[in-house]
Amino acid sequence: MGIAFGVVVACGAVYVLLLLTDGNGFGLFGLPVLALGVGLLRNGVKVLAGVAHSGDRLSQLAFVPAVLAGLGMGGMAAGADWDNDASLTQLAGFVIAFILAVTLIVLCERPATKLYLDEN
Repeated sequence: MGIAFGVVVACGAVYVLLLLTDGNGFGLFGLPVLALGVGLLRNGVKVLAGVAHSGDRLSQLAFVPAVLAGLGMGGMAAGADWDNDASLTQLAGFVIAFILAVTLIVLCERPATKLYLDEN
């Protein structure tokens, strides 16, 4: 799951980096997002390989999208224009990212995963 989440985040970062061609500077936000996606992908591969402490690192990295999605949902609940179709699409994206990140954290912190990775 960490690998898939990393690929999705990295692809999103590449899309945001492509916005640099518009000349608005918004694409620079793609650089830290790309680093997060590569980190999720790298640690997901390490978890599958059974490398010690990779589960802890993966769950720590998953906190970033969980917190950002939670903040996004709270901000939208506070002042979104619900008549706009884009608001509902944005909210759905935040909810999906939050659920995926929390699921990844729970899977990494399971006792069976910790036993597999010798993190007891």
